[in-house]
Amino acid sequence: MPHCVIECSASIEAKADLDNLVKAVHDAADATGLFTPGDVKSRLTVYRHDMVGGRKDDYIHVTIGLLSGRSDREKKMLSEAVVRALCGLLPDVHFVSADVRDFRVETYSNRASLNFGERVAGTTPR
Repeated sequence: MPHCVIECSASIEAKADLDNLVKAVHDAADATGLFTPGDVKSRLTVYRHDMVGGRKDDYIHVTIGLLSGRSDREKKMLSEAVVRALCGLLPDVHFVSADVRDFRVETYSNRASLNFGERVAGTTPR
């Protein structure tokens, strides 16, 4: 945890190396100190068919999903850290945003939670 899902317009490819964008988001989330090292997961999807405000324009948005239990202050710190990192790489892109959403511990599943001998924070192995 967390999962950093980056979405951007195809025009961003001409403005920045996408691997560097993923790394910047990843490193920004990691640097907050909110997570165990190695727990941050980041990925990027480029959209070629999109609109912003009724027209084609540059944008980048990050949706950050994490297990519930973090305070609003921690979530705000995380989203601001990610937006700052992206604004540093993309100073001429006006639409840069991030949102933090909770995964409910009661409904979230992954390999570790399916009794493969590992443990997910906030869950009890079966």
